[in-house]
Amino acid sequence: MKKLYSFIVPFVLTSLLLVICDDDNSEKFLLAPRLVTCQSDSSDDVELALANGEFEALKTAVAVEVDGCSKDSVWAAQDWYGMNYRWMGADVDSADYYGRFKLAWDADKFYLLVEVVDDSLSPTLANGLANYWKGDYVEVFIDEDQSGGNHQYNHQAFAYHVSTEGHAIDQSTQQEPVFFDDHVTVMRTREGNRYLWEMAIKLYDDQYDEDRADNAPVTLGKGKTIGFSLAYGDNDGENIRENFMGSRETHGLNNDEGYINSEVFGSVVLVE
Repeated sequence: MKKLYSFIVPFVLTSLLLVICDDDNSEKFLLAPRLVTCQSDSSDDVELALANGEFEALKTAVAVEVDGCSKDSVWAAQDWYGMNYRWMGADVDSADYYGRFKLAWDADKFYLLVEVVDDSLSPTLANGLANYWKGDYVEVFIDEDQSGGNHQYNHQAFAYHVSTEGHAIDQSTQQEPVFFDDHVTVMRTREGNRYLWEMAIKLYDDQYDEDRADNAPVTLGKGKTIGFSLAYGDNDGENIRENFMGSRETHGLNNDEGYINSEVFGSVVLVE
C-alpha cells in the first residue's frame, strides 16, 4: 500500500470537491471546474437523537451522486439523525457546532450525508499527517460485520478520519497514519457556516490486506447489520481537538475508545 504514503498523488486525485452554493461566502477547490447549486436549508425536517446509536439506512434505487448537495431522492425520504452527544471537551454552543446526518446504501456502497454547523473550519492536516486528529474532521467508525474487537493496528474495523482536504485517514498495520482514499469518496459544500459532507464508502471485511491491490469490497444486502458510529472533531484554531461530538451517548473509556475498540460502536441495519 505504498501509494497511500504519498501526499502528492492523493492531492492531485483527491475525491473532494468544494463546490459553489447559493451564498456569497461559498468557496471551491481549483479541482472543481463546474458550478453546482445546492438545496436550500432543511431545518424544518424531523431530527432523531438516539442515545443507543442504533440507526437504519434506507436502500437507494440508484447510486447516490456524491456532489455534496443532497439532491438525491433517497435523502429527501429520510429524517435526520443527531450527532450532538458530547464525548470530549466543554459544552458547546449550537452556533459553534451542531451536527446531524442521514444514511443510505446500495449493493456497492454505504452512503452518508453529514450536515455540520461550524463557525471556524480548521484544516485537518495543517500540522501534517501525524497530527490528523487535531484539526476539524468527520470520523466514520465502520465494523463491516459488527464482530467487535481491537482494530487499532489491524483491519477488523476502520476509524476513517475524513479530512477537510478530502482524505480518509486511519492507522496502518505498520502503526502509522495513512490514506485510505480508495475506500471513501467525499465532497463538501458550504453555505455560510453550514457544511454538507456527502460520502460513498466501500465496506471491507476483516480479511482486508493493505499490501494487496485486489481487495474486494463486501456486497451489501437487506437486513445486514454494520457496526457504526459517527463523530466530529471540532478545532476552532487552537491546534487541539476542543470538542468531540458523537452519534451515540457513550463511546467507551472516556468516550475516546472507538479508534481502538469496535465493541463501543453503535450499529446500522440496512433496510428497504
